[in-house]
Amino acid sequence: MKKKIVALMLSVALAMSFTACGNSDTSKADTKKEETSKDGGTLKAEKNILSVEITLPASLVEDDSATLTDEAKSAGVKEVTKNDDGSITMKMTKSAHKKLLNSIKESVDQSNDEMLSDKENYPSFDSITYNDDLTEFTVNVDSSLYGGMQGFAALAFYMEGNIYQALNAVPEDQLKTVVNFVNKDSGEVIESGDSSSMANSQSDSETIAQ
Repeated sequence: MKKKIVALMLSVALAMSFTACGNSDTSKADTKKEETSKDGGTLKAEKNILSVEITLPASLVEDDSATLTDEAKSAGVKEVTKNDDGSITMKMTKSAHKKLLNSIKESVDQSNDEMLSDKENYPSFDSITYNDDLTEFTVNVDSSLYGGMQGFAALAFYMEGNIYQALNAVPEDQLKTVVNFVNKDSGEVIESGDSSSMANSQSDSETIAQ
């Protein structure tokens, strides 16, 4: 369920980012020559438009690949390829890629706000912050109210962080999102984990299913 929620978030972000960029990139196409990335990213100059090519691993898209492919194409992504291993490769302009990353953060902010307002399921949550590359989330909580199933909210943060990193060209074997639940009064870390536990849980589920 968490994967489908985050996949929907990604689909919405794709639609927002690429619709917003519209013709602004193509209007400059005839003035651009082949360029080289200064930050070492995976950038290619093709048909006089600087492009970014990113691949979402199968572990992040799974059954939602068809939805993401359709959304990406309708939003204006230049090329969307579903690979034999289940991953999806998307090619877009550098400007559109930047807009996509910003839109993902906006979607994460909206998700966090909804979680903070849901006092029935997350009564202890006081604030949620994350670092710039979404490799670490900090959830400040009221320790007297923290417990039960609230820690499972980390799964949503793991997915959000890993998807953002994958879209930011981080290799699959380097994807890692850390979540810390911190006592809002003392600053003490009550509970901590990272997205590798999500992968292990998925492997265990697949083994049981077999």
